[in-house]
Amino acid sequence: MSSPRYDWWSYVKGMIRRYPELCARQKELRRTKMSPNLTGMPGAHGQTSDPVADAALRELPEINRRELEAVRQAIEETRALPNGEERLEMVKLVFWKKTHTLEGAAIKCHVNYVTARRWHGEFIKNVARGFGLL
Repeated sequence: MSSPRYDWWSYVKGMIRRYPELCARQKELRRTKMSPNLTGMPGAHGQTSDPVADAALRELPEINRRELEAVRQAIEETRALPNGEERLEMVKLVFWKKTHTLEGAAIKCHVNYVTARRWHGEFIKNVARGFGLL
């Protein structure tokens, strides 16, 4: 395996791979808990319990939020392209499902390997641009 051309290349690929996990973590943080605290431990006295406000205040760490937003932005930009759905299918197979290599995803998406490599690189560069690395 060759070394990446740029130092940020592997970091951005990691961002893309972490995207489904970050989406799930953000969704979990925003979910309101409807059951009471049954641990038997004393709670904070003098504070009212507002589960909706608590859920709204919980956030991902700043770096994870920026990574999530960069990938979301790249997804929206890619979806707007004429063959955007095919490109996103390739990204999904390679990065999120992790079931195909780039060559296998090219075959599955019925595109030439060179085209799949170009789409792959463009998506990674879009994420890097959205994060502020380019």
